[in-house]
Amino acid sequence: MNLLYRFVIFLMTILFIFASLLLAFYTFGWANPQMLPELISNLYGRWEYGFLFIVFFLAGAWIIYPFFSRERSITSVTVSEHGNVDITIDALDSLVKNIAIEQEGVVAINNRIKAVDDGIFIELDTEVYPSMSIPEISRNLQELVKTHIEDTTGVNVKAIKVLVKEISKENEKGE
Repeated sequence: MNLLYRFVIFLMTILFIFASLLLAFYTFGWANPQMLPELISNLYGRWEYGFLFIVFFLAGAWIIYPFFSRERSITSVTVSEHGNVDITIDALDSLVKNIAIEQEGVVAINNRIKAVDDGIFIELDTEVYPSMSIPEISRNLQELVKTHIEDTTGVNVKAIKVLVKEISKENEKGE
């Protein structure tokens, strides 16, 4: 999530909390009974507030949109006169995990794959051994995953982002 999206969610949450608290006070009888009707009558015919509420509506729609849109779950491998060959993101995910864990220096790996029209983006969260060079492990891992995915599936790998999340307490495999 980008910063603007988080900021809008924060503002909408604050507004929701304030409105909920105000309505709770009103329903429990802790507020003036004329407060809500006066508020509504003060809003009538005020285009500034109408514009503000339209902005709130659009912000709310923008926040819930990701819940109704689906990410691509397949990516195209080849298109020929005989038809399409597609591969699922889950299949690519298991392929990436299987090849990445074989990289020397990698203890554990989690990955996320995002399909776009002309390829995939891969994010790798890794745990590595402390006795090895992290930049070297990362570079080798990126190259290994990219070449293996492109050679075995034909899917274009746009970028591979490696995040070392943890350094293993073990020094070498098998200890």
